[in-house]
Amino acid sequence: MEVVSEWLKNHAHRLVDAVRDRGATMAQNIRQKFQDWMDTLVDAIAHNDAGMGAGIAAVRAALTGKNPVWAAIKALVSGLSGKAKVALVLLLVLGLVLAPVLVVVLLLVLVVAALVAAVRAASA
Repeated sequence: MEVVSEWLKNHAHRLVDAVRDRGATMAQNIRQKFQDWMDTLVDAIAHNDAGMGAGIAAVRAALTGKNPVWAAIKALVSGLSGKAKVALVLLLVLGLVLAPVLVVVLLLVLVVAALVAAVRAASA
């Protein structure tokens, strides 16, 4: 009976050692895959367009308690090319110059719509 007990102990220890080794190997493989995925993600973020950088800056700002919209705008502008920055500035200037004109046109449209509604109501 003692021989069988020793045999079972020996095989149980060998089985536990094999499982432990296999678990360590699997954990190492998982760590390596995770590290590869993180490296790929960091490379993609570093070499991607301005939109991805803006999104990441917004998340980072939100996690630190800052305004994510402002952080995203700053990251987006900093990630743009020189030509795109010039085009953005020209678009903003054009918008500021034309904004009063657009407001006047909108008011004229509202006045005309009110007159049309008043004439239709009077004739009905």
